[in-house]
Amino acid sequence: MLYQEERMSETLVNWREWNDETFAVAQRSDKPILLDIGAVWCHWCHRMDADTYSHPQVAAFINENFIPIKVDNDRRPDINARYNMGGWPTTALLTPQGEIITGATYVPPAQMQSLLQQVLQAYRSDKVALAERAAEGARRREEANHPRAREGARLSWGIVTQIVGSIARAYDPVYGGLGDAPKFPHPEAYDLLLAEYVNGGKRDTRLTDMIVKSLLGMGGGGMYDPVEGGWFRYSTTRDWSIPHFEKMLEDHAKLLAAYLYAYQVTRDEKIKAIVERSLAYLMNTLYGPQRGTFAGSQDADEEYYALSMVERRQQNAPFIDWTVYTDWNAMMAQALFIAAAVLGNPTYRDTALRLLDYLWTTCHDTTTGALYHFVDGNGPHLPGLLHDHARLAQASLTAFQFTGDAKHLDRATTLSRAMLDHLADADGGGFFDRPDDLSAPGALHSRLKPISENAVAADVFITLYHLTGVQEYLSAGETALLVFEDEYARYDYMAAAYGLAVNRAVSEPTEIAVVGALAPRDPRPQAMLSAAWQVYVPWRIVRPLDPARDAATISARGFPASSAPVAYVCRGQTCSAPISDPALLTALLSDD
Repeated sequence: MLYQEERMSETLVNWREWNDETFAVAQRSDKPILLDIGAVWCHWCHRMDADTYSHPQVAAFINENFIPIKVDNDRRPDINARYNMGGWPTTALLTPQGEIITGATYVPPAQMQSLLQQVLQAYRSDKVALAERAAEGARRREEANHPRAREGARLSWGIVTQIVGSIARAYDPVYGGLGDAPKFPHPEAYDLLLAEYVNGGKRDTRLTDMIVKSLLGMGGGGMYDPVEGGWFRYSTTRDWSIPHFEKMLEDHAKLLAAYLYAYQVTRDEKIKAIVERSLAYLMNTLYGPQRGTFAGSQDADEEYYALSMVERRQQNAPFIDWTVYTDWNAMMAQALFIAAAVLGNPTYRDTALRLLDYLWTTCHDTTTGALYHFVDGNGPHLPGLLHDHARLAQASLTAFQFTGDAKHLDRATTLSRAMLDHLADADGGGFFDRPDDLSAPGALHSRLKPISENAVAADVFITLYHLTGVQEYLSAGETALLVFEDEYARYDYMAAAYGLAVNRAVSEPTEIAVVGALAPRDPRPQAMLSAAWQVYVPWRIVRPLDPARDAATISARGFPASSAPVAYVCRGQTCSAPISDPALLTALLSDD
């Protein structure tokens, strides 16, 4: 599916969609493929459309000698994962079978003419040798992307410590953040630092210094919109002063969670103010109240974002992509639950619940069990991706722990079963990014095991194990992490999400059991469940137990059955005395 079709008409290239028919045409005509991967929010993608693909000579040469395919990164992350050449736009030159010949990112017209001529000459002069080299490169990439859990591998705190060390070494003590320029947010890194700080007894204040300096740098410099609120995608400079101006839902969901957790621990009011302004931006600009979903992104527009509020009101706002992406919306629901607890605003919880209901009813195929990746004006598309299943399952587990409504636990269980049935590697462990389809065109027939997506899946299965006691879930989660026990170090600080999942796999959670009748109109159970989330706890399980539904579990745990809500804070087999006041529950969690 072409991205932002109204802009594609401005180019002179006869773009085709990624599908079996296009590859069949390439093979029948014996022409190499030009694959362009872009995004609606990508400034340089639009520049390349205007400069290169609208150049008469370049476009004519492409149309005559290549089969041009244009793909939207957000709608087809599976294609991007296999062909990205280091950024967007990606310009990949492929054999008619879809193997990579060479590639680049932004290519201006003169350079593109030279590149295309070289590729075409090489293809025509010795296509057999070129195809063999391309196939060999594909084989090496496939091997690198199929890690397996080795015999004797084990998870340990040492993994977490090493990743924390990688973050500390990359930390910029002058401006905050990680690395030099360009500088990306990396919110998971701060999540891991915060967990390490609290797990260490809050003694190593260097960790919170890194967190606060980085978050305030991202929220107070050029990477943050001072007028309308919200973060831009990244900074082109070390000091956060000059951003790339697109705003992404995915980034906001992750950053909101990181800032909210940091505020819970530091109580820094400047962090809280950034959160509140960002939420206002999201609800005012990216939220579609009719459906109850969030748009995927808002375009970059350097001139617009240089204007004051009064001046902006006189201009059209940058384009918003109202496509509903399942994984990003699920992540946003997760962040809204945290916001509801930390900021004491139940509206965010209600928004999150409505959003999850929409995703379930619209994106889940009850016949096949698959979850679709995105929804546009033509309905849902692209079923079966790992990240969608893992993120929606994760948000559903959080919804169950916030509300006690068993439908959310049932949904998470259904999604987890789909991951086990269709995405799990029964031989090597872990989860593939998409379902098996040997007939898929190009490199899609080769399945990948992304470390970050496996970390989210592992978190889902380990959480599900603690809520259900099903040993299969624990085994699946641990194995998904063991797959990368020899691999994680090469990701350096970008393995932070993996480190968080390992942290949970090697430790016992703090369990807050809330026993009481979950009557819809009784606010007391919800008050107790909300209290369980108001304090930062690195690894917690909130277990709502209704005597009418969970009598066997309540009896097995030795809790008295009670219609009025009572909470117990448990670590391992040791539990606190019953707590009937939500404020006392929050105080007990704060003292740990």
